[in-house]
Amino acid sequence: MEKKKRFLTLFGKALNVELVKMPGQIPFKMYQRHGYKASVVFYKGYDKFTYHKNVLKGLRLILLKDEGKFMGLDKSLLKFLFKYGKKIDVLHRFHYSLQTMIYVILYKMINPRGIAYITLDNDLGSLEVYPHSLLLKHPTNFIRNFIAYNIIEPLFLKKVDLLSSETRQGTERLKNLYKKYANKFFYQPYGIDETFIKERDIRVKNFEEKENIILHVARIGAPQKNQRMLIEAISKVNLGDWKVIIAGPYEEADEFLKFVDEFFKKHPYLKEKITFLGNIEDREQLYNLYNRAKIFVMTSNFESFGLVMVEAGYFGNYVLTTNVISAMDITDNERCGDVVPIGDVEAFARKLQYAIDHPEYVKEKAERMKIHVRNNFLWEKVVDRLQEQIEMLKK
Repeated sequence: MEKKKRFLTLFGKALNVELVKMPGQIPFKMYQRHGYKASVVFYKGYDKFTYHKNVLKGLRLILLKDEGKFMGLDKSLLKFLFKYGKKIDVLHRFHYSLQTMIYVILYKMINPRGIAYITLDNDLGSLEVYPHSLLLKHPTNFIRNFIAYNIIEPLFLKKVDLLSSETRQGTERLKNLYKKYANKFFYQPYGIDETFIKERDIRVKNFEEKENIILHVARIGAPQKNQRMLIEAISKVNLGDWKVIIAGPYEEADEFLKFVDEFFKKHPYLKEKITFLGNIEDREQLYNLYNRAKIFVMTSNFESFGLVMVEAGYFGNYVLTTNVISAMDITDNERCGDVVPIGDVEAFARKLQYAIDHPEYVKEKAERMKIHVRNNFLWEKVVDRLQEQIEMLKK
């Protein structure tokens, strides 16, 4: 009997929600679809981890004590690599960082036959500042920069086997930037776990069964999510019998909540129209919310991907988003939704008003989105693409 291959995601500090995002879903689906013995390494003490017990049964969660840093590297992850590196067939890391580069170099020294796979999880905004490398440039430490760009990065690029970018646009930019290693980069979007939905008999409602709800799911108050733009746009829209639901954990929310209080003083009639639900931990409850809504909105300043738009699309939401790097992939170049410039409140309000006033338009785009998501953004299809890349390395 052939020994099971080991797939391990080396992560570190994380919250429970990361298990149902890419850090947990990729190893879990590699176990479920391709028979790997799959694990994810998190630090204990930062959150109560539960999803591996009910949503991701079969995924092994390895919890390490956070022992701090050694020369900018996580001591606990270094110890883990030295101890178990030889037994890991596929090592999975996130982000194009100096830490990741050093872990990969060490792993390939310990286990030359192992496969090192990196999920970039990056909106590529740093390339606007320093267009020669995705690796962030230190503003003052020139010795660090010289070593990083002239010694560590070239060695890493030689050693690493696979690097995935979440968008088609991003993948092409990186292939052009790293021409010598272009064959190592591939397109790997985020996905939705359809198996979980089917196992719980969650039926996707048709458009006529849905409610007149405009939904937004994100970290409430996080500057990246730019929810001020959403609130300001709503004040310019005639909602009629529509209501707005905003769900997500509160993060750096004090200033935003002050803004909301002032907003409601100026627009008291909207207090009954806008509901803040806070965090929804239960996945079925969150999916039920998507299932009730007709319109999903995102106002982010940047996103590496934007998984919530895919989740909403699966459940038949029309998606209206700012032009983050994944917007055109997710809306299929606006066939399935609409995209407005980042920060443009007036354009967002106009598109939202049009959607409210034209239900057939919303229904048509939402139906296209459901098909688009099922064809392109299921975790099963995502990891099948990854496995194809791994198999090609063996040839």
